[in-house]
Amino acid sequence: MQNKSMDANDFKAFKIENLDTYTPSFGRKDLYRICLVDGKSTVHFRDKSITINGMYLFFGNINTPYSWETESEQIGYSCLFTENFLKVAGYLDNTELLSIFNIEKIPVYEVIGDKEKANIQFIFERILEESNGQYLKRKDMIRNFISILIHEALKLNSNGDNPAAFTSKKASERISSKFLNLLNEQFPIEDKNRILPFKTAAEFALQLNVHPNYLNRLVKRETGRTILKIINERIVTEAKILLLHTDWTITEIACTLGFEYTSYFDNVFKKTTGLSPKLFRKTN
Repeated sequence: MQNKSMDANDFKAFKIENLDTYTPSFGRKDLYRICLVDGKSTVHFRDKSITINGMYLFFGNINTPYSWETESEQIGYSCLFTENFLKVAGYLDNTELLSIFNIEKIPVYEVIGDKEKANIQFIFERILEESNGQYLKRKDMIRNFISILIHEALKLNSNGDNPAAFTSKKASERISSKFLNLLNEQFPIEDKNRILPFKTAAEFALQLNVHPNYLNRLVKRETGRTILKIINERIVTEAKILLLHTDWTITEIACTLGFEYTSYFDNVFKKTTGLSPKLFRKTN
């Protein structure tokens, strides 16, 4: 059921509970919307479609059409407000706050940590509480809570791993493909004096001009594996070849594969193969 509250023309808030097919209505063109939704959905935004699964914050603006298709039970919260609701308190003069509604972005923010989930749910509960209350200044309080929600979303994006504009699947595939090509172009290694140029997520991200956390998210979405796992598996594959087909020492192999310490190379190799490099060479 949808528990509507504060029946006013410029602001509404309600809770989304136990709905299998919650589809927000975006008929009114003068409304901003902030939703916290937990479930699997597909958001159609301009010419993009984003499938989301889990808890997300969604920011809808008054200038861009969007729609929402649900694929599972939806629970969460929603609040709608007019431009005038913010204008009264001068919020429209705050470009940082309004950037969250930028029409060039897909305004979907994944809420991952338990602490973040609890904080944002608490803010929505306070909005509902005040919208049902009798305090004369409750609209001012609600505006402040909206400001906090926006800052929470900006904070989710502050380290780069939760971009305001989620990348479409096509772009995700393209960036993941570039990463894999860049990784594989480093092999085979034929000179023990040549050290592997790129070995960490940060080094690959720098080459691709994206944040390491963002790159890891896209690669994991496409491959089901983390960047670290993919890199280590490829390095171990090359290490096996070098152990079997060269007379290089294990220290030399570790060095050319980018390991500063042989012990770390030993650990990565053993974790992947179950054998130490020395034992692998001896038994093969």
